Amino acid sequence: MTPADGGAEILGRFRTVAAEQGARPCIHGEDGQTYAELDRRSDGVARALMGAGVGAGERAGLLCPNGADFVVAYLGILKSGATAVPLNLMLHPREMAFALADCGACALIHHQAFDTAAAEATAGLDLRLRARIGGAGSGEIRGFEDLIETPGERVAPALDPSESVAVTLYTSGTTGRPKGAMLTHANLASNAASVAAALSLTRDDRVLVVLPMFHAFAATVGVLTPLLQGGGIVPVARFEPRLVSQAIADQGATLFLGVPSMYGLLLRLEEASIGQWRGVRLCVSGGAALPEAVLSGFESRFAVP
Repeated sequence: MTPADGGAEILGRFRTVAAEQGARPCIHGEDGQTYAELDRRSDGVARALMGAGVGAGERAGLLCPNGADFVVAYLGILKSGATAVPLNLMLHPREMAFALADCGACALIHHQAFDTAAAEATAGLDLRLRARIGGAGSGEIRGFEDLIETPGERVAPALDPSESVAVTLYTSGTTGRPKGAMLTHANLASNAASVAAALSLTRDDRVLVVLPMFHAFAATVGVLTPLLQGGGIVPVARFEPRLVSQAIADQGATLFLGVPSMYGLLLRLEEASIGQWRGVRLCVSGGAALPEAVLSGFESRFAVP
């Protein structure tokens, strides 16, 4: 997939990569998965959603921290033909409720750590499916593992990449009510292709993703881009410099994605932790302007561009 061909079809590209790279790990760490496992598990989620009447033209909320389950759910929603609406974990439940109501969500997949927030955010909404990650289902809430094991044929919704909305991301609403930015399959696939070219991404690369996957930066650059290139993802749930350094060393991460404030904190690391970054070939900064002093200080001390 190159910028020239547009890479307009996310699902077809992922199917191709998964078929070629079946036994190769794509998610590294405690909940590591191969391409074949991710393909199978996300297919189950897609079948469950479609079985509940959640498909093309519908929206499904996703409330989950970084990890393999986020990737499975995100890809499963896309495979169903529905639009994924990742929710900011920092939001108050009433803010989550606004986003879900505003986009007309008819499903929500949430992590058990957010049981209370999810209950408050969905009060009064007519959802066709609710599922809990990390715990058993109860009442009308299904367990995520139950969704994954939904039997049936491989799903293949008919989508127009240039018209079908893959993801709706809500703005912060700093100057008014949050607004949902609608990104089509073609938008995201083209962006991922451009990022892969700019970073010279290969199948041997492993991208450490500690930036929240519910944001555009991490979701596109850290999740979709490596998955569509046959590379790997190293999810880390929270930013703590020593924890990140250890994950880089343990999982062989070759790319790191961060924002300027992270690089400022990383500069305070002791030499032993800096030594764990030897396998990193490139760091990416986004979200705000990176101060020149931080840039030069980081490149000098870590020896990574």
